[in-house]
Amino acid sequence: MGSEVGAVLHRCAAGEWRLDDERRRLVERHVGQAERIARMRCYWGIEDPDDTRSDALWGLTLAGRGFQPDRGTFGTYAALRIEYAIRRGRQLRSGLPRPVWEQGGGARPVSLSIPVGEGGGELLDALPIADPDPNWFLREAVRRLPARERLVVGLRYDRGLTQSEVATVIGCSQMHISRIERAALAKLREWVED
Repeated sequence: MGSEVGAVLHRCAAGEWRLDDERRRLVERHVGQAERIARMRCYWGIEDPDDTRSDALWGLTLAGRGFQPDRGTFGTYAALRIEYAIRRGRQLRSGLPRPVWEQGGGARPVSLSIPVGEGGGELLDALPIADPDPNWFLREAVRRLPARERLVVGLRYDRGLTQSEVATVIGCSQMHISRIERAALAKLREWVED
């Protein structure tokens, strides 16, 4: 028996988690089972295998304390308690509330209506909204401009023409294009700030 297992059993014997001799022997005989389950359930490279092993041994100790011989075999009961202890250990280390962690574990879908925080908000409310077109707001603002201002802004910024080139296309002076552009940009700035 490893020194870690002996230390766990010693701590258990010191307090209210005391195991009688028969239960202690059951636990000692099933240490290998706990270590096998810990190796199978460990997320190698993601979590510390020692944490998983420690959780498994704690689950084995809990199994020794709660086992009722008239309800089945110790090995089956211990396996269930070990699995639970490993999951519970992961949840505690994650820092997430238990209901959120249980919904988010593995590849299971998570409801976007899960309550988060104390304000009664839902997960959907906390997620950032990703818009496929980051310029959608600006495009909508440009559509609100009068036709002539929309044309000047389009030629200047979409086509990359100079004010003189825009003036030639429209058939007016460069100074007039400058005034139209300045008025359009002022309206856009005002709409964006609101």
